[in-house]
Amino acid sequence: MIDAIKKLMVIGAHPDDAEFHAAGLMCLWRDCGHALKILSLTDGGAGHQSLERQALIERRHQEAAQAAALLGAELEIWSEPDGELEAGVSQRLALIRTIRRYQPDVIVTHRSNDYHPDHRAAGTLVQDAAYLLQVPNVAPEAPPLARLPAILLMADEFDDPRPFRPDYIVDTSSYLSRITELLDCHVSQVYEWLPHIMNVDVPATNRKAWLERWYRARPARIAARFAGTGVEYAEAFEVSAYGRSFNAAELDLQEAT
Repeated sequence: MIDAIKKLMVIGAHPDDAEFHAAGLMCLWRDCGHALKILSLTDGGAGHQSLERQALIERRHQEAAQAAALLGAELEIWSEPDGELEAGVSQRLALIRTIRRYQPDVIVTHRSNDYHPDHRAAGTLVQDAAYLLQVPNVAPEAPPLARLPAILLMADEFDDPRPFRPDYIVDTSSYLSRITELLDCHVSQVYEWLPHIMNVDVPATNRKAWLERWYRARPARIAARFAGTGVEYAEAFEVSAYGRSFNAAELDLQEAT
């Protein structure tokens, strides 16, 4: 049995980032009886080849809510325009307040050298907020944290200015079907927008089977690069120096009985 409920907060730039980059960790976390919050820092209104912004925002909110319900996660989506996220002071203060109110033990977010400007801004916002979470005179309407959360950074394949460092590996081999269920909620992205920009054909039938085959490539690459032999699929995370020291053992990520 777990001794105490711990809180994970996954901070993505867009409403599907948490599922694409940390779905296995989120499934493991919830299986162990811990609490989960997904925070999207933008409204998701840019990523589509034909839908206008407001229609896409409404649709992506519904998709994200469906995925969060499958996980049993709390969901928050900001109104910052997709494609225009900035790591400004107002956004930083809003993030400080949001993190303080949830009081996570662990935060997962993007690295600040990701390919997407919104991803980079999200990573920078978390980095800039981290120390200030304990400073009472910054955003004083939300009480400061007594203890910093650990911060984990999602894996990417970009080496400039520094390659990703795999500090924490989650074996996701047993979670592939559940991860597919979560991604399947994000219809506008996995069956429409991403295949469009990647020039990939999606079959008219058995889309979920296609999605699982298509998705397998990413965690298989991560496992091959970082997890070593015996792990077929994996998610990898880098420990950020801006949070407290991270020790996977202290999280007691064993299935609750």
